[in-house]
Amino acid sequence: MAVLSVRAWAENSTKTHIQAGRHSLLIDEPPLFGGEDAAPSPVELLLAALAGAINAIGQYTAKELGMTVRRLDIAVDGDCDGARFFGTSLDGRAGFTDIRVSLTLDSGAGPELAARWLEQVRLRCPVLDNLTAPAAVSLELVRNPQDTAE
Repeated sequence: MAVLSVRAWAENSTKTHIQAGRHSLLIDEPPLFGGEDAAPSPVELLLAALAGAINAIGQYTAKELGMTVRRLDIAVDGDCDGARFFGTSLDGRAGFTDIRVSLTLDSGAGPELAARWLEQVRLRCPVLDNLTAPAAVSLELVRNPQDTAE
């Protein structure tokens, strides 16, 4: 089993620098959330991760099935209410209430093969798996030894 890791540090209240292996990226919030919209938001990156994973497993399984993918377009839309984020209500979810994925596949595959392909994508996509059957997540606060008692 592989262990994948990212490291992050806060530039300010909305900008987060991410190091994922050899890759660096920035996360920011839109102005509504106090950011400058200098980079995608965390929830946009979650949707982007789903699109990227669907593409990867879609291409991989297409090869296994002997399909040629001439083009694969992926649209991912999610409904998210910011009320919990802002602390104005704890009634709803903090995250997405609904995520919709639309795949437009140009492959020349017949309906049966395309349906088998879609089922393999659904069964084998790791990001989709984590969204539909979440992994256990633990949060641990590690105090800086230089912090003084408040």
